[in-house]
Amino acid sequence: MKFEGTFDLPSLEFIEDEGILKIWGRSVSGTAREDFWEPLYYKMETYLPGPRDLIFSIDLEFFATASARAMMELFKLMERVNQETGKKVLVKWFYDDEEMLEAGEDLMSMVTKLDWKLVDKNDEKIDD
Repeated sequence: MKFEGTFDLPSLEFIEDEGILKIWGRSVSGTAREDFWEPLYYKMETYLPGPRDLIFSIDLEFFATASARAMMELFKLMERVNQETGKKVLVKWFYDDEEMLEAGEDLMSMVTKLDWKLVDKNDEKIDD
């Protein structure tokens, strides 16, 4: 699964056979939920119960409130599958300013059943 981002929608790459999901860019479009988040949610519904764990890398410059809600639904799905199957999900939240760090910390405090790693993009030792 691959999606080339636009000014309003993030890019996405899902490497299914490696269990790696990457999202980067901006999520500010009024249609982000229908055009981006819902198809991803449905893909994860079928993928997550399978045998592979998941590394979910998120590197957003900015995201709107509607995108935050859609992202939370995705996290809740991941938590539910984790509880039901023991599936491990590591969320790598990339940030380069205080605002995105706080956003990652807020999400991490609400989504406690997943593993989190906050990654400072200004740190030269990033191992994506």
